[in-house]
Amino acid sequence: MMIVGPLLAVSLFTSASGATIHASEQVAGATLHIEIRQPVDERKAAEIVEWIRSTANNVNLTYGRFPNPAPRIIVVPTNSRPWSSDSPVIYGQVTRQGRETVELFVNAERPIEEFYKDWTATHEFSHLMLPLLNHRYRWISEGFATYYQNVLMSRAGHYTPEFAWQRLSEGFERGRESRPELSPNDAAASGTRHARMKVYWSGAAIALLADIELRRRSDGAESLDTVLGELQSCCLPSRRLWRGYRLFEKLDSFLDSPVFMPLYRQYADVEGFPDMAPVLADLGITVNADGSVVLRDDRSLVAIREAISTRR
Repeated sequence: MMIVGPLLAVSLFTSASGATIHASEQVAGATLHIEIRQPVDERKAAEIVEWIRSTANNVNLTYGRFPNPAPRIIVVPTNSRPWSSDSPVIYGQVTRQGRETVELFVNAERPIEEFYKDWTATHEFSHLMLPLLNHRYRWISEGFATYYQNVLMSRAGHYTPEFAWQRLSEGFERGRESRPELSPNDAAASGTRHARMKVYWSGAAIALLADIELRRRSDGAESLDTVLGELQSCCLPSRRLWRGYRLFEKLDSFLDSPVFMPLYRQYADVEGFPDMAPVLADLGITVNADGSVVLRDDRSLVAIREAISTRR
């Protein structure tokens, strides 16, 4: 469901050159500094600002606040032709030189309702929950953002839980089929252009495995959400470049016993892909022959599945 506030509640001002519309929006734990490049009329700009605010609140469904207290968000209107995409959000990226900045290239001619169903901004904002990682460990940053783009779209009500788990299960299968001779570290080192699905989905699989283990052993008191909240409190935003195993060591430092480094040692330098079929079965996720997903309530990890993906 799309929730759009009154347009008059959004404060916009245009730069002296007339080339950029500026806005500041408050969300839990942050002030979003938004720049919308022209040409966009003020009504559309107000709709885009409200969509950004709503999407930032999607990310707040992890640990209750936005991971960066003052991010810069640049919206660049364009058309879909360079990327051959009909999506309202054509492309996004995070840059970290100076202030952390999220750039979103959008087709401003698309109806605003379509923006709320698009996962790209949620994915890019989710990147801010981790520091900048060395390229060899990109499977962690891209994988965790890929996991959360689906989980958070479900928690926010833009996806049904069935659809979110279908996207995850389909992604895991694409990851399993991609470059089976490579480990996640080697796949990331070779570049996402050559092993894109392996990079994105091996990290998402490990994020889910960590989330399940944290919730299972603590009866729900701990989760990937809570550990990332601890990371934000201590270390983000971070100006340094991290190695993946150092990040996992830091995440384990918030726990009584480790979860992340055991997963790193099990998978990071091992060719292939985690076997997710038993995990999905225990979560009550059944994949039909046509690829559709049915959620069952008679499996051992159903409560964890619901805690991860139920609308909040």
